[in-house]
Amino acid sequence: MTTTMVFMKRAWTFSFFLGLFALAYVPTATAQEASSNLTRCESSFGKDAVGITVETCRLELTGPITQAKRVKILETLGKAYLAQNEADLAISTWNEASQYSPLNREDQAAAEAWTRLQVLIGQTYAQADQMERAEAHFQKTLGTVEQSIGRYSLPAGMVQDALGTYYALQNKAAESEAAFKRSRIVYEIRLGKTNARTLETRMNHAVGLLDMEKEQEALESFQILAEIINSTPNYKDEPIRAEILTFLGTLQMRNDQLQEAARNYQTAFEVRQAAFGPNDIRTSQSLNNLGVVLYRAGDLKRAEVALSRAYIIRADALGNEDPLTLSTQKNLQAVIAAQNAAKTGLSESVKRN
Repeated sequence: MTTTMVFMKRAWTFSFFLGLFALAYVPTATAQEASSNLTRCESSFGKDAVGITVETCRLELTGPITQAKRVKILETLGKAYLAQNEADLAISTWNEASQYSPLNREDQAAAEAWTRLQVLIGQTYAQADQMERAEAHFQKTLGTVEQSIGRYSLPAGMVQDALGTYYALQNKAAESEAAFKRSRIVYEIRLGKTNARTLETRMNHAVGLLDMEKEQEALESFQILAEIINSTPNYKDEPIRAEILTFLGTLQMRNDQLQEAARNYQTAFEVRQAAFGPNDIRTSQSLNNLGVVLYRAGDLKRAEVALSRAYIIRADALGNEDPLTLSTQKNLQAVIAAQNAAKTGLSESVKRN
């Protein structure tokens, strides 16, 4: 049985897919308005098959769009290319997008968009095991940002956050700690201690601890984050809450704290369903994880329901041969096999009696 929460040397692959990286918290009251401003390309990513998203993005680029929307579409198109294992095409797409979003002290949104694109490029180099190139790109980006906008600007915090993860993947604990500390300081100064982006960099730090195999420290960090976010009403249905609880649930399951893990996975599912809808791939991740922990806890009926729903979502969105779909299918088959074994055992027991 496998969960789809990916950590240990793959921390930032998740941030591509979930679209959480460097996103500002959007209050619930304005969430629908923000959603209505999404391009068709952005709306497709994570919901439709990747090939459909690519075609949707390309088609939208041919129509009349603002420069800001062009940047958003190109950023999403690059993520879709990366999902198709076309890293070079993703990087060239992000470089193109950077030309439409200059690094400008007077335009905070454009500066953050430019920085986010550069971070994605650096992360892609690292994902391709081009570590020296990745570090050089991160350091060049940081130098450019600090010189153009300032050391304590939000874009600088974004790069420091990415560097923290990069150094964690290299098992360079001191460098990772220093980068995450600088990132956290920037966000706390600019946004406050309980802002979503501040909590996100703390979450990334905890993931970095996992990458460096400091599991107990990571568990403690996620427990603190869970306490903060569960006690803050504004985060009730926000995706970052699901991410924190999913990581915590995964660590709890690894420590055989199955009931605690199940509660956190259940909450993560409810949050994602409210945030993304019942048929989103991100929702399916929580269903898959919930099914796995319920299987391990012996609750086979609920495990089958959760895994069946996860399988349908993934098969419809990704296709029957996608690795995520196949992983959920194997999990579901294991649950069904366990049910059949239990029925057979019960039948034999009745016969013997």
